[in-house]
Amino acid sequence: MANSGMQGVKELRYYVMLALYFPILLYAFSTFDLDEDTYAVQGIEPVVVGETTVVLGQPFKGRAFLAVSGGQGQELNGAGDLEALGDSVFQMATGGVLAPGESEKVVPYSGSFKFQQVGGAEAEIPVSGSFKVRRPDIVAMSESMQALYRSSKNDVRIEVPGLEDRQLKLQVGKSTVEGRSLTLAPDGESASVRVFLEDGENGDVYLGEKQFTVIDPPRPELEVANAGRKINNGDNLPRARAILEFDVVADQEFRRRYPADARYRIARATVYLRKGLTASKKVGTYDLDGNKLVLTRALREAKPGDRVMIELEGISRINYAGRAIPVQLSGSSRTFGFVIS
Repeated sequence: MANSGMQGVKELRYYVMLALYFPILLYAFSTFDLDEDTYAVQGIEPVVVGETTVVLGQPFKGRAFLAVSGGQGQELNGAGDLEALGDSVFQMATGGVLAPGESEKVVPYSGSFKFQQVGGAEAEIPVSGSFKVRRPDIVAMSESMQALYRSSKNDVRIEVPGLEDRQLKLQVGKSTVEGRSLTLAPDGESASVRVFLEDGENGDVYLGEKQFTVIDPPRPELEVANAGRKINNGDNLPRARAILEFDVVADQEFRRRYPADARYRIARATVYLRKGLTASKKVGTYDLDGNKLVLTRALREAKPGDRVMIELEGISRINYAGRAIPVQLSGSSRTFGFVIS
């Protein structure tokens, strides 16, 4: 009974192994193109494991070996650009496979196995196949993610999936940066980064180009205070303390991510005074000192109930490089009116 049970276990193990390896053997034989010659060998077990698609610049590698029972070993040979590494690995460089306008391409390859048959005669079995080379995806990461802010310090990192361990070169205009990080401060409507795979032996491989849309930073808001108290349009303004402090408030998220680019300045203000029911008259244009406007002298002839209007001009954003970039705001958003008290 014990022997019968053991025999059953062995048969079960045999069928399990057959189910596991039979599809592999069928696949392996279908992978090779064999000629019509018959080879006197006791057993052949071809196995192939290789990539079907590789990223441009990434070498194609296929592990291919032929176990020959009763023979004297094997020799692996590649044809053309296919290189044999030892007796089990094919490798082919892909850096020059795609032309600048191509996004992907099927690359055929061929090689052969040489081995000694039983009795000492040498035999050769050809092997061939193909793989696809595609241009890689270029992924850019920045603070704004979707676009770059105009005339601002945009720190960008470029990643190429599949080539994480390879050295890159990034080209913007005539400037080249080694690595994956660079700073972009575009002034136009778009910007682009050309990405290369560094290859000192065969020349750098052009991987592709990453395009960015360029947008203006979010518009700021204007606030005004008198004697440390925030006031709004239509509020009273004491004639004896007619000192106004203006503040250009940056978008909160933009200021958090781009603090060096979220500073603002107001150059000047034009003041108008309306007495009673008469038409408004221009009092003068004044340069602002630290965004502060002192009107005690300009309004010395004003009476309670008169109205003063201030129109701010020359609003600019000071970017990370100290450059003043004009900020376009509507006339209503940069105009304030108060009642003299």
